[in-house]
Amino acid sequence: MSKLLFIDDDYASHVYHREMAESAGFHKENLVFFFEVNEAVEHMKAIFADSDSKKWPDFIFVDLNMPEKSGFDFLDDLKAEFAHDIIPPIYIVSTTKNEGDVNKVEQEPLIKGFRTKFLEQDFFESLLNDQDKIVSNPSS
Repeated sequence: MSKLLFIDDDYASHVYHREMAESAGFHKENLVFFFEVNEAVEHMKAIFADSDSKKWPDFIFVDLNMPEKSGFDFLDDLKAEFAHDIIPPIYIVSTTKNEGDVNKVEQEPLIKGFRTKFLEQDFFESLLNDQDKIVSNPSS
């Protein structure tokens, strides 16, 4: 079953995305939420250090605009910690969509796409139904 990791400083986004993902068929134990970039990076480092591939996320959703670090900062942190081939597909999520951010997303191969909030149930269903989008776990 696919695992999703969300990073967003907005509690309402966590609640909404949990509800939509669960409605689409994701199990709640496979949904992990963080309010800060550093917490999420530390979580991923711990999973990798333990070689616990069952907990490695299949997709990451990160808010673009957060108080301490942005979604792009998160990507930079991941690239500094992990080989690019094990980083799961990342979606940048934001309430606003400006051309500069979209262009930056399009130039970064590790970012799967730019999505405006809020992600709906049909989007999560498409992740479950399209197995080609799921990458290998780091310890597989």
